[in-house]
Amino acid sequence: MKDNNSNNTELQTDNPITEKFHVLLAANTKKLNDLRLEYAQRMAKAQDKYDKAMAGWLSLEHFEKRELDKARKAYEEAKEKYEIYISALQNDRHKSGRIYAAAKADAKNYWATENEKIQIERHNIFERFRDSRDVFTDDEAVKGLLHPGWTKEDKKGGDDGDKEE
Repeated sequence: MKDNNSNNTELQTDNPITEKFHVLLAANTKKLNDLRLEYAQRMAKAQDKYDKAMAGWLSLEHFEKRELDKARKAYEEAKEKYEIYISALQNDRHKSGRIYAAAKADAKNYWATENEKIQIERHNIFERFRDSRDVFTDDEAVKGLLHPGWTKEDKKGGDDGDKEE
């Protein structure tokens, strides 16, 4: 082995095999460098292709985001218009309710007033009938219509001032 090692040292310096080795090594290194360069170029192309694709996708995403923002804005505007419209409708509904309540009150007041007038007229009719009952006292049918307290002898009520003390 020692011989081999010593021979190897000589081979490295003066031997044509060493020169061939260096040539082969240089060719192999160039081949490796070319391969590294090709790898770097392929990686750069892949990165460029990826970046281009991503730019397209990002552009579409930004477009869709702008569309969403427009839709949101339109929604908010429509919602605001809706709320204003509903508020106006509610105000109109309440106004109609107030008008209805006032009309009901007017109708009730009218009815109460007219009913009172009719009842007063009815009372006056009965008063006139009671006051003129002596004319009809012989008629049994008329006696049935009179209130039991409507007799001159049987007058209810307070002091008439004719009592003796």
